[in-house]
Amino acid sequence: MFTPLVLVCSVYTMECTTYGGPVFDTKTECYFGMEQVGIPYIKEKFPDFVIVDKKCVYWEYDNSEVDT
Repeated sequence: MFTPLVLVCSVYTMECTTYGGPVFDTKTECYFGMEQVGIPYIKEKFPDFVIVDKKCVYWEYDNSEVDT
């Protein structure tokens, strides 16, 4: 599974944070979702922040090994 992570920083204070999610099955879907939905949302919600970096992270996750 893949999750998008976007690093954004304030243009005034240089305070930085990351935004991510949701989970996608493929890397292609992850980048498409990030570009089509995630990044436009971040730009609209945080107009004083700039996008510094972005990537889709692969997580090796096996549902059968989850601790309960």
